[in-house]
Amino acid sequence: RVALAAPLAAGAADLTGHRERFDAAWAAAAGNLTEPGEGAVVERIRVGFARYLAGDPNGREVALLRADTASLLAMNQEAMQRKSDAAGQVARRNVLWGIALALALTLGGVAVTWIVATSVVRPIEAMTRATARIAGGDLDVTVPAERDDELGQMARSFNDMTARLRESRASDRGALAQARQVAERVMLLEDVRHLHEVNRLKSEFVAEASHELRTPLASLQLGVNLLLERPEALSPRQIEILSLCRDDSERLARLSRDLLDLSRLETGQRPPQLAPVAPAELVDAAVAPLRRQVEARGLALAVEVPAHLPAVSADHAQIDRVLSNLIANAMRATPAGGRIVVSAAPRPGVVAVTVTDTGIGVPPDYLSRIFEPFVQVPHGPKGGAGLGLAICRRIVAAHGGQMTVESTPGRGSAFTFTLPRAAEAHEETHDARADRR
Repeated sequence: RVALAAPLAAGAADLTGHRERFDAAWAAAAGNLTEPGEGAVVERIRVGFARYLAGDPNGREVALLRADTASLLAMNQEAMQRKSDAAGQVARRNVLWGIALALALTLGGVAVTWIVATSVVRPIEAMTRATARIAGGDLDVTVPAERDDELGQMARSFNDMTARLRESRASDRGALAQARQVAERVMLLEDVRHLHEVNRLKSEFVAEASHELRTPLASLQLGVNLLLERPEALSPRQIEILSLCRDDSERLARLSRDLLDLSRLETGQRPPQLAPVAPAELVDAAVAPLRRQVEARGLALAVEVPAHLPAVSADHAQIDRVLSNLIANAMRATPAGGRIVVSAAPRPGVVAVTVTDTGIGVPPDYLSRIFEPFVQVPHGPKGGAGLGLAICRRIVAAHGGQMTVESTPGRGSAFTFTLPRAAEAHEETHDARADRR
């Protein structure tokens, strides 16, 4: 359309060429009318150009043509500006809608994550805490059982079993009171089989509860891990919450496994598979996987086990667990620059294995209770539920050995356990068979 002004400015020297150029430009403008009033302007240009060709001695038609073409140009420029402004408004509106939608999705994701954490993780934590209290002797604990799913069924079973334990304890107390009255008149004779029954029920309850926790915990861990496999679809806050859920579920799973193992050891369901083994082999197998981790904490790890020590009668896997637990505890309790030593020495009929560290030590008030379940030293290393040493002591006892501790606060600790020599264990078995004959 701007080209309509060119034929008017060129002069009359090449009238035929200008006429062709004008006709082409005018046809293009007439075929693309988009704005109101644009057709009238294009028609005036056509009529004015025809008058110009007929003669324009005063230049009046040229001036009119220039005014019309300028008006047509301004009209189209204004139309383009309006459309550009409208497109900008649409784009800004779409951006605002996109931001609002993203914010809504983020808030929805946070809400879903919070609901999962509230409806699944917290009930499991409540049952785990209640289980720990029952294992410590508190039978007056109950858990909410309003749900109708598997967690609700397990909670109701949990409360039923604690009610049975309370009834059993109440009957035991009544029997003891009656026995005291009898003892005050010839002599007290009491059948303690019911006490063993209470202990058996408690151990079975802990084992059953720990076993039932495994399925919902596994489902929870699977769901959290599946969500964390696509971090690009989550906000940083969602990733943080899901990571906390994953860590808590792993901690609960470890606690459940430890409770189950402790119950099996107490009831004799997992006896050691004894076989002759060299003490150096036991120590090396436990130290090798932990050496790099210990040294990464800035600690020195030394092994002082003579090769000529007599073989011991032990379950390799169970004693490996004892040593690994003692070394891991020493590693957590010892600051950088400290030293951990694993040593072994012969004693009459046994071999003593000792794990010594230069860590924070154990307060004297806790030395007599350090091997009890759920006992944790104040200001000591975190990371467990206080079951590791209890499990270790029961494993050693099942082998016919003993576990002791010596410690000085601020200077370190030494945990020692004994294992019977393989020869003595064989002789004891042979003598027992001879006696039966």
